[in-house]
Amino acid sequence: MKGLIKIWLIFLLVSCNEEPIEWELNTHQPDLLVVEGVLTNERKAHEVKISRPVADPADIPEPVEGALVTIVAGTNSIQLSETSPGIYHTGPNFRAVFGKVYFLVIVYEGRQYTARSYLVPVRPLDELRYRRVQGYQNLYELQLRETVDASMVDIWLDWSHLPAFQGLPADQTQARIVYYTVKSIDVNKMFKPDKEVVFFPAGTRVVRRKYSMNSFQEDFIRTMMAETEWRGGLFDVQPGNVQTNLKGGAVGYFSVSTVVADSSIITPRQ
Repeated sequence: MKGLIKIWLIFLLVSCNEEPIEWELNTHQPDLLVVEGVLTNERKAHEVKISRPVADPADIPEPVEGALVTIVAGTNSIQLSETSPGIYHTGPNFRAVFGKVYFLVIVYEGRQYTARSYLVPVRPLDELRYRRVQGYQNLYELQLRETVDASMVDIWLDWSHLPAFQGLPADQTQARIVYYTVKSIDVNKMFKPDKEVVFFPAGTRVVRRKYSMNSFQEDFIRTMMAETEWRGGLFDVQPGNVQTNLKGGAVGYFSVSTVVADSSIITPRQ
């Protein structure tokens, strides 16, 4: 009898109709602006990018058009021009200087968003270090190391001009490496996962740009790295919000940096 009851229960469970469950996902985007603004000591048109947050990293951010964007330093103010949707530029002769505090002011749909930053010095770039990849006669890799000061180093590599690589797509003939140095002791920084290594041939052109970071920018980079590149290490941290110097309901960062740059060509070596 117990066996019959057991068989009947199994039959009942198998024969039950399956009804799909539709989950209502909350895809509402917060009323936020995402701001990316960088001023440097270089004389050029500087850019401020404004967009909306996205629900998925693969989504394309919606540009914020029609904002009033102004840079204020002391008694001087410069209104930026919207050169393309969500992209705002200063004039071509603008440059940040030491001793001034720079304010970014954004007015959009009746709301005001502000941020402040300032220049600090930057040390010269260290010697470019690279080595031949073991087992390959003509492939090399950079030997990256942290800088003495807090900084961001942006490296562009280009070997598209070499005869053996002409005509190939850019993702096979160019590469970009960005690495940061922050002066703090973070467990997840010390045990961060390895990054992808870029291999390139002799004759590659290398352009390096080093950006200074004041203490507020360093805090932003530290929290950003903790949520991105430093995640997945041996000692991970609980996800949290990345710090920002923007006020009024905006995220992202407004930075002012001193920049030094150099260029070189990779020559064969053992």
